[in-house]
Amino acid sequence: MNSEPVERIWKAHWPPGLDEARIRLPQEPLAVILKRNARRAPAKPALIFYGRELSFGELDEASDRFAGWLKGRGLRPGDRVAFFLENCPQFAIACYGALKAGAINVCLNPMHKAVELQHVLDDSGARVLVTSDQGYGVVEPIRARSPLEVVVVTAYRDFLPERPTLQPPPSFLEPPRACSDTEDFRTVLGSSPPLATPERRALADTALLQYTSGTTGVPKGAELTHGNLVVNCELMRLWLGQTPDDRVFGVVPWFHITGMEVQLNMMAYVGSTFVALGRFDLDGALRAIQDYRCTLTTLIATINVAIVNSPTTRGYDLSSLRLCLSGGAPVPAEIARRWEAITGHTLVEGYGLTETTAPTHCNPPHRPRYGTVGLPFPFTDVKVVSLEDGVTELPVGASGEIVVRGPMVMKGYWRRPDATAEALRGGWFYTGDIGHVDAEGYFTIDERKKDMIKASGYSVFPAEVEALMYRHPAVAEVGVVGVPDPYRGEDVLAFVVRKPGAEIGEQELVEWCRKEMAVYKAPRTIRFVSALPKTASGKILKRSLRDQARSA
Repeated sequence: MNSEPVERIWKAHWPPGLDEARIRLPQEPLAVILKRNARRAPAKPALIFYGRELSFGELDEASDRFAGWLKGRGLRPGDRVAFFLENCPQFAIACYGALKAGAINVCLNPMHKAVELQHVLDDSGARVLVTSDQGYGVVEPIRARSPLEVVVVTAYRDFLPERPTLQPPPSFLEPPRACSDTEDFRTVLGSSPPLATPERRALADTALLQYTSGTTGVPKGAELTHGNLVVNCELMRLWLGQTPDDRVFGVVPWFHITGMEVQLNMMAYVGSTFVALGRFDLDGALRAIQDYRCTLTTLIATINVAIVNSPTTRGYDLSSLRLCLSGGAPVPAEIARRWEAITGHTLVEGYGLTETTAPTHCNPPHRPRYGTVGLPFPFTDVKVVSLEDGVTELPVGASGEIVVRGPMVMKGYWRRPDATAEALRGGWFYTGDIGHVDAEGYFTIDERKKDMIKASGYSVFPAEVEALMYRHPAVAEVGVVGVPDPYRGEDVLAFVVRKPGAEIGEQELVEWCRKEMAVYKAPRTIRFVSALPKTASGKILKRSLRDQARSA
């Protein structure tokens, strides 16, 4: 594909005052910017964790000490440091300390089992691991077979206040567990001299190995650079209007790129206060927004669904919120409209991937268009190309593969030149998502290429069917997949979670679907389930649903 300039029809609808010609992209890594924010407002809360406040000065000093400890252990620039933690202040301290020491961070899903953990540790070659005393039970059996040289252990309760203002998860309150042959996190911070100056790293150097979720195969490590991180923080700051005066609520996991970049890194970059929970709890989340008067939040689609479906939501005062950004999975337009009716403010959907350091697109807050993922960011080119040849650019309204180029796109996949060459072609990143753009530049994601259903020769996009089914008052959640059919090629099957108290049968819902959508799109079979399988980031595991369909 050639590299000619792309006509950015979407620029006319960017947030007011956003002028690409006047934007000055950052030229310093995040660790340096965090230190500057700490010097500017050392006493200001950076993190509020169940009532425990960690100021910018404390975060900066503690991360300096962790960086000093890493250097004392012989860590070299480019060595990998891994984190096997739920959201907690220790995660933030260790993360920024490792960046200051020149390390490449590796974020691990704390729900990983031993086999999954072993793969990422082996693939990344991590020398140091920071985990909880609970997580060490997964680490210990595989440690001798891993590249790990040292493991640092912390207890979540170590950074909880004596009287929490919100109810922590019960596991966070458990007594500390003994972990043999490990370093204690508090001892590390208390005994290590701080690193005086962060290790110099170029913007093109890798800062983060962010492993893909593995929904389509073995996870690969996307190499995200220091430049990727700070550029996307600046573009989000300008787009959303986030300032140091904002209080941001967050519960999206930090091991996931959305939580890491859009919430944790934005706190460090902008200097906003971040009210964080260790894991999602509906009433805890709503109470945190209410009690701390949070002004911004980023949630994922499944949390949005939980909030709009809960009868308790209207009992909380959410009037301080001015904006909710939603990512991780498509938000059906009906859910967005219900969100606005309940909370009184708009839901702004964005789009991005692990490989693009989170968002490349976002709805403009002043002009959101429900059902779309919005407009591309400044300095970002996007095309819709033919599924047949991967090159021919398609016209407005036609569906094809979304390809992106911009300053937030990864360097490549860690030690996977084959996968890198397949995904990055001629400077363009091939997302694997099917979508289209309208005449004003708003993009809609129709489906993952691998999830598209071919029924009687027609292309069926599961996300479209799901969006239509969300309009039914009995449907709380829905996941649509294709199943083999000897005559039609594939049939459409819907897994449905009913709302509490809803009474509807399979045939009744099938008939409703036939009236609401083209017959080839309508599910021929409905299966009612108590819950849908999801990744930790809230995406429905379509592969797991297909496995369930085959095994039935």
